[in-house]
Amino acid sequence: MTASLLTSDTLDPHAIHLSLLRPVLIAGVEPEIAGVEAAITFALLFLVGLHVATILVAAFYLLVVHSIMAWVARQDPVMVRLYLRSLTARDFYPPTGRTRAAVPPVRASIPPAA
Repeated sequence: MTASLLTSDTLDPHAIHLSLLRPVLIAGVEPEIAGVEAAITFALLFLVGLHVATILVAAFYLLVVHSIMAWVARQDPVMVRLYLRSLTARDFYPPTGRTRAAVPPVRASIPPAA
């Protein structure tokens, strides 16, 4: 009797909504990159001065850099986060340990949720 209760016919399928699987993108790029793009554009326009040259440079920056970053996000939506996390890795790991070597601190492989 218990074997019939565990068959796949009696299990209730649960759907996972796609919004839980898709990464959050702003204008097709990661939110951090969108913030950096906006900050640089506003700095060009309002800190440097509102001139024709700075407007053209800001427009060129937005068109070119945003297009490249949107292309990168289409390839892998978390590419920038992955690259930044890879910068914390060492370039060389010694093949053998020492008997009195200091134990390195243990870091979580998945960063904690903010």
